[in-house]
Amino acid sequence: MSKITHVDVYPTTVGMRDTFNIGTGFVGDPGSAGDHVFVKITTDDGYIGWGEQRALPSWSYETTESITTTVRHHIAPLLLGRDPLHLNQIHEVIYQELKPAVSNGHPFAKAAVDIALHDLRGRILDIPLHALFGGKRHDTLPLCYALSIDTPEIMGLKAKALFPCSCFKVKVAGTPAEDEERLRAVHEAAPDAKLWIDANQSYRPSNALELLKRVSDVREIYCMEQPVASQDWFGMRRVREDAPIPIAIDEGCFTYFDLAKIARLECADAVVLKVCKSGGLNECLKSVPIAEANSLELLGSGLTEAGIGFIASVHLFSTLELVLPAELNAPAFLETLAVSGVQIHNHIVTVPDAPGLGVTPDEDYIKANLLDVESF
Repeated sequence: MSKITHVDVYPTTVGMRDTFNIGTGFVGDPGSAGDHVFVKITTDDGYIGWGEQRALPSWSYETTESITTTVRHHIAPLLLGRDPLHLNQIHEVIYQELKPAVSNGHPFAKAAVDIALHDLRGRILDIPLHALFGGKRHDTLPLCYALSIDTPEIMGLKAKALFPCSCFKVKVAGTPAEDEERLRAVHEAAPDAKLWIDANQSYRPSNALELLKRVSDVREIYCMEQPVASQDWFGMRRVREDAPIPIAIDEGCFTYFDLAKIARLECADAVVLKVCKSGGLNECLKSVPIAEANSLELLGSGLTEAGIGFIASVHLFSTLELVLPAELNAPAFLETLAVSGVQIHNHIVTVPDAPGLGVTPDEDYIKANLLDVESF
């Protein structure tokens, strides 16, 4: 029986190869690398599991410092000496130590640890991570890429350069006339691609509906994600009641408890699943039956995690029926995935069948690009 003996935390910079702006602000560019927190869990009999999460406080409140110190000082001591196969017990002690409050508490930190524990369990049991959730439904997973807020011309050129990508998440900025131009430019550049509008909370209910009226003739637009502020569920309902396309909730829904309330309020047609905001793979999956029982469609997304977080989402989403390709941006935006073994062809990723995550972390890169951990 394996016992956890070490928990190592590596706050690391991962370079970006393109500029990324969303409705809530700046994500990164080639001159400013993103902060990623990697977690390595080791057992007494030599098994190793890896997890990862990106810190993006412009999207949610956790910072590089808070994720690192939460894992290092509050979660890691709870793991030592425990059998990683007893995941329910581990989650229970973590949630007793770090209460979820109204919605969710420290979900990014918990997610990084949870991914590492699942990788570890898969390696101990000699099965791929997707088998821990009943097995993949699909051998491959098509990817949707986000298009950073920019001029219509540049957004159109980037869409064209990503051919044969079949779906784009078009980031918009809260200005109907300008966002209409962006959407039309992308549609003209990739006329057969599905478009997934993502406002990242940048709209009010009235002008969100104005944008949708302006582009109502673009039949390839499938849905609009999080048009209004995350806490404005009634604003979401106002948009949904008059919108001609499905309205998806993301930042306004972190947990399955949130989703149950959202279903009762009838303020969304679809929910965006993200491992990071859920606090891990198991917690993310708990939203699925809530969504299905309330006729809410499933969309899959990430937060531009590197290869470990990316492939963890690939495993999970391969077990589900998503209505659009999974929006996982790392291959388009990061200079490296910091792993080997990821297979992507024509923007379609192969779901690994090797034990655990089925990829090999680039530990040299991770350690060579460490942030100043002494201050943490």
